[in-house]
Amino acid sequence: MPGLTDYYTNILGHDLSQIRYIDDDFAGGRVDSGEVYGFAFGDPVIPIAAAGSIATVRIIGGRFNGLNARCKAPLPLRTDPVLRYSMVDVQQGDGMVIETPGGRVVLIDGGHNQLFARHLAARYAGTTNSKRLLVDGMIVTHGDADHFAGLVEIRKSETLQNTTAEPDRVRKRVFIRVDRVFHNGLAKRPGEKPDGTRRKDVEMFGTTVPAVPATNDEAFCTELFTNLLADVPEAQLNRDFKDWRSALAHWHSKQSITMHRVDHQTAQALRNLFEQEPDFGVDVHGPIAKFVSGKPRLLFLREAAKSTEMHLSDDPATTGSFSDSHTINGHSVTFRLRYRNVRFLLTGDLNQQAMARLRAALPGADFECEILKAPHHGSHDFDFQMLKSLKPVVSLISSGDESAFTEHIHPRATLVSALGKVSRGNTGVIFITELAAFFKLRGMSQELDPEPQAPGSSFDPAAPFFAFERTNFGIVHIRTDGRRVLAFTHSGKAGFNEGYAFDVAVDHDVTFRPALKTRTAPP
Repeated sequence: MPGLTDYYTNILGHDLSQIRYIDDDFAGGRVDSGEVYGFAFGDPVIPIAAAGSIATVRIIGGRFNGLNARCKAPLPLRTDPVLRYSMVDVQQGDGMVIETPGGRVVLIDGGHNQLFARHLAARYAGTTNSKRLLVDGMIVTHGDADHFAGLVEIRKSETLQNTTAEPDRVRKRVFIRVDRVFHNGLAKRPGEKPDGTRRKDVEMFGTTVPAVPATNDEAFCTELFTNLLADVPEAQLNRDFKDWRSALAHWHSKQSITMHRVDHQTAQALRNLFEQEPDFGVDVHGPIAKFVSGKPRLLFLREAAKSTEMHLSDDPATTGSFSDSHTINGHSVTFRLRYRNVRFLLTGDLNQQAMARLRAALPGADFECEILKAPHHGSHDFDFQMLKSLKPVVSLISSGDESAFTEHIHPRATLVSALGKVSRGNTGVIFITELAAFFKLRGMSQELDPEPQAPGSSFDPAAPFFAFERTNFGIVHIRTDGRRVLAFTHSGKAGFNEGYAFDVAVDHDVTFRPALKTRTAPP
């Protein structure tokens, strides 16, 4: 049974045959406490009653699960579910959730901190150690910590206990079991060798070999793993990968996990994840693997050129130093998900060299999409020629302030400008998670549990400071039945959303609707 179906029935105890789905863009419902609950296109409900101007429905999932909400009648409902895609504000990194119409739950990356796990705990409230949410697919686009360390926090959340300072801490728990894991096959080694010397970038993924024949001073990564639990000795992994391996081992003890290494030639398993349902298709574009000595290898990529207009180069410079970060980013699992007329392009942390290699390795490939997950959080390191071929209607940028340590000035102004230029038609939509967040002024505040400072520091952690509170994280949602699309974010005001609705024809012609279909909550 797919994960979402199992969650609705076996974990929450609802009758699947009674579930219907909101068919307005937005609708407000008022629960018994008087609080307003916001519904969006495709949200599941169980109709309870209709009397005069009031329609009563039962809320499915989340912290309001099982509560009845009074809505203005008639409330349009549909019998068939829609595809629900969410880009979660994880600050620096990517973290996405896809729920398919057939009930599959797919996680794509998970950020670097606790925010992705917190979102899952709120979204899938009610899981326990014995009743775990089935994650049908977990796609780790590449092995940078800001894309998978947050998945480890899901495992850690199981141990949370209430405290005096946080008496409702257990609500942040989420228990999952995982069916399939997909990744690019690269595992990072520790930065320091056993003899104490610094490991070179070109040694960070194990053994490399030169190109055959040896031209252009190319090197290829040879040690590509499929099963992180069996293929790579733990001693060869850096700290983040060791933690990730431990989380996988924990979930593997709950249910056997099948692991798949993905490249553009070995992509059937990823296709199967979605194509088990009708009207779905998957085009896997990367990473681009090359057979060297009869085995698949991944090219070691190089530092990007330091130029304001590097994205305009037709032939990215290959004279920079070998770079482990550019290599693991550039070999992100990249694919286009097609549901009926609507196409999503997921790009991981592609950089200019990788994007140019995609164009060269896949001549004539169709990259066009309606929904684009912009590469690398809006980095300046992108390929404008490839962007022009995408022609997105909605572009999504996952970025957010976290700390000076993780600050990379994302998104860059040049990338945002480029997305505007390549957007299809005259109404391109660009969502940025940090701009969709909401901060509330709190005034002078004081840290209740200040962290100790380094000896000699002049900073007083107990001193009052002027504070803002992030009351709304910048999640972006896409809902579609394969023809009709709703793209929206939340705000700091209840029932107030930025949203855009459009229809996609079979030839991918897009027509925006001038107004959203919205009904407010009854008094």
